[in-house]
Amino acid sequence: MAGLRHSVSSSSFNSSAPAPRDLTFTPSSAATSQTSAPTTALVPLDLGPPGYNATIKLYERTANETTVFLGPWDVVSAESRRVVWRCSYAGEVLEHFLPSEYAADIFPYTLHSQHRRFGDPREMELYLTFREHHRVRYTTVDGLFHDDYIEVKYEFTTIDCSMQFQGDLRGRDLVDWYDIDVAWSDTHRRTDSYGNVRGLGTIQRMKLWRDRYSNFHYFTFYANYRRRWKEYMVHDFDADFRQRDDRHRRLQLNVRGARRASASEGHGRDRRFSASSIFRPRNGGSSSHGGESTGELRYLGIQFTRNDRAEPGSDDYRRFIDLIILSVNAGSSSVKVSVYSAEYGQPPVQLAEAQISGLTAPPAILDYTRGSEKVIKADKMNDKTLSQRDAFGVLLKTLVDDADLPQISHKDDIGIVCHRIVHGGDYNKSQLISPDTYRVLEGLNDLAPLHNSNSLGIVQACIRDLSGSRNIACFDSQFHSTIPPHIRTYPINPDIAQSNKLRKYGFHGISYSFITRASAKFLGKSKDKLNLIALHLGSGASACAIKGGKSWDTSMGLTPLAGLPGATRSGSVDPSLVFHYASDVGRLSPASTKELHISRAEEILNKEAGWKALTGTTNFGIIATSNDPPMKLAFDLVVDRICGFIGSYYVSLRGEVDALVFAGGIGEKSDKLRRAVVDQISCLGFALDEDANAKKLEDVVQDISGAGAKQKVLVCATDEQFEMARVCAEDQDLWP
Repeated sequence: MAGLRHSVSSSSFNSSAPAPRDLTFTPSSAATSQTSAPTTALVPLDLGPPGYNATIKLYERTANETTVFLGPWDVVSAESRRVVWRCSYAGEVLEHFLPSEYAADIFPYTLHSQHRRFGDPREMELYLTFREHHRVRYTTVDGLFHDDYIEVKYEFTTIDCSMQFQGDLRGRDLVDWYDIDVAWSDTHRRTDSYGNVRGLGTIQRMKLWRDRYSNFHYFTFYANYRRRWKEYMVHDFDADFRQRDDRHRRLQLNVRGARRASASEGHGRDRRFSASSIFRPRNGGSSSHGGESTGELRYLGIQFTRNDRAEPGSDDYRRFIDLIILSVNAGSSSVKVSVYSAEYGQPPVQLAEAQISGLTAPPAILDYTRGSEKVIKADKMNDKTLSQRDAFGVLLKTLVDDADLPQISHKDDIGIVCHRIVHGGDYNKSQLISPDTYRVLEGLNDLAPLHNSNSLGIVQACIRDLSGSRNIACFDSQFHSTIPPHIRTYPINPDIAQSNKLRKYGFHGISYSFITRASAKFLGKSKDKLNLIALHLGSGASACAIKGGKSWDTSMGLTPLAGLPGATRSGSVDPSLVFHYASDVGRLSPASTKELHISRAEEILNKEAGWKALTGTTNFGIIATSNDPPMKLAFDLVVDRICGFIGSYYVSLRGEVDALVFAGGIGEKSDKLRRAVVDQISCLGFALDEDANAKKLEDVVQDISGAGAKQKVLVCATDEQFEMARVCAEDQDLWP
């Protein structure tokens, strides 16, 4: 369940706006102490735009009515519990005395619509009052101006500010809020028992709070009609709903907890039940403030208000039942995070995506997209060099701090974090990361030195900072667990191979899983009858033969180094080449760490080879469009290696190929590469439509086949983040 953003602090303000000019002072005989109008010049404080957080009226509806502009506040517990407001002029203090020393006994209400007109129901939160009259003392530089019990009515400048204030009064943080039609439980009747009324003045609001001093959560239900409210303290949530009716937007939530007494039941200031006594019991076991039991709560029934105009991901009903999934893809020089709203068994819906690239060639670049809106574009981060773990922290803060992404207002709103782990060893499915799982993955770091250690660093950060989330490892190698023994086995001593787990594992499996599903849907074929030759072409490149929807063979092997050349990887070369390349190849690289051991040979072939070694650039777009001899050599070399694997896989699949699929950054964008590859393999029956090939990719899968082609040629916009989120949403073992 997502939450509302708490961006307004009661102690941080800008200093650019002038103080209000319409504040007036008049003497009043109603004050406890008689004073005259102030004569001392007022010194404005810099509270920033709009210059204050809230207003309150004193001596309302009298000739002496005064508006006081309120700035930062603090809830003080010493002597008498009260809110101390710093006002808009130096020397002014307004004290709002609270009727109880227990935070759980304070119940702020939104004002009924008859007090203010508004067009958006959320604006009710700007106007706050209380059931009882509270003492308010207002002191200026000239002395006491007001000290009396009044009906307190705050008017806040922002909804965030009002929510922060409500939370400070009650010692809680808002998780989220929802507009509902009715609520009920096994311990109390429906909240609409007063009649089926409708309209802005009768909106019911449900808020979910997190207690600041315990693990408890609270549901508060406020019907904006005769100030009716109910509150339930919840110990546990059950992931399974007792009942659910999507058509009527109604559900029953399995919970364990207790119901608070209701203001509409007339207990008033002397109500006996207090949640404080449950999670902060006082000495002696009981007190006059008491702990009247209202029975154990078993379920809550909720019917949500219908909002047909709600944007995807913002609908109250969907936000309540959906889980937030963070998909993390840590590459060798970048970190990408995608945010999804997900319901068990249903495809996830993407809400936002953030990426930091260029980690190995500062300055790093930050991009952030929310929905279809580009929020941050190519923002250079010049302050320092970032590690993958640092970059993830920046991305997480970017998401949490975005006021227009209410689904993540707090780190605890994230239910699942799924991590792309390149090398998963013998794991053939995604795993919940436990201490045992983590140790296994740590032992595989040496086999994927550019990726695994970076991903595990982010896993550590999530375990530390996102303690309420489930961390799931999604492996690039798991898709290839179906490769038959005669293909995955190396011709070396089998005892040593088994002991050291030396075999072909294969990678880019998350991408190939997405490509397989998307291509099957596009071609209208059952996945288990689909044969493909798929190419994931990016700075890391590979090819895969897919037979019956499962991996049959792939170009990468024990490590991602084998197979096709990449931006800095050599791909498959004569194994003895490296010993003739340098004399120190058996030694540890200076880049090795205590956790990660990299030999000079591995460093040379992983980081000092590839098309960068031939051209001086990792940008394949430049290589593909240049006529310089080194660039042309690199381009022709890549095309040749790709065609070699296509030919091999075509034979391995006995010519039964439904489609050749290009994917990955280069495969999706380089029409020149696609043209060169298809031209060279045209003898196998592949053909290209030049116009279709030149078009920008607009769909998930696009057909670029030429007329008369025996097999299809497709381009697929692969999405590894989505695939990881989908796996988590469909696997009961991974879902919370």
